Amino acid sequence: MSQQFKEAMNRLQQSMPKGGPRAPIGGAAAGALGSLLTAGALAYGAFHSVYSVDGGHRAVVFNRIVGMKNTVYGEGLNFNIPWFEWPVIYDIRTRPCNLQTLTGSKDLQMVEVG
Repeated sequence: MSQQFKEAMNRLQQSMPKGGPRAPIGGAAAGALGSLLTAGALAYGAFHSVYSVDGGHRAVVFNRIVGMKNTVYGEGLNFNIPWFEWPVIYDIRTRPCNLQTLTGSKDLQMVEVG
């Protein structure tokens, strides 16, 4: 059984072309394409490696390897490693809360405050 399998695999290997498909791109075009891909990868990395924290907000960074970092990042431009880290931005501004209450005055009149 195993001998038949080996023979079948040898026949299959001999029937396949060696070297795989060839691209019809010349040397200069391949160099330009490589340079373009490299420039695109660098632009992607530069764009996604910075993030901005607005006023009244704070950010903590989640890292895929170590989890949540202990540092809290303040306002301004901050840096991270693309794909490995991403910021979680929180709004820390205080918000007004209007409470209406009913109270009595000195002359026993009910007054609504708020």
